[in-house]
Amino acid sequence: MNHIGNQLKNARTRQEIEIDHLAALSGLPADTIAAIEAGTMDVQVSTLHKLSEVLRCSFSVGDMSI
Repeated sequence: MNHIGNQLKNARTRQEIEIDHLAALSGLPADTIAAIEAGTMDVQVSTLHKLSEVLRCSFSVGDMSI
């Protein structure tokens, strides 16, 4: 999951959004976002969808883009 974590962190930092602010916008706990970025938590597609909507970006998982 580290690849997804890197994509998330890059998208978030490019937009200069702090983890706490992304958590508030997405409705996800800040510690969940931090764990995804660190690669220590498996990510559900629904979670990636929420994050992609807030960040207005897509995530690549193998041949699939979310």
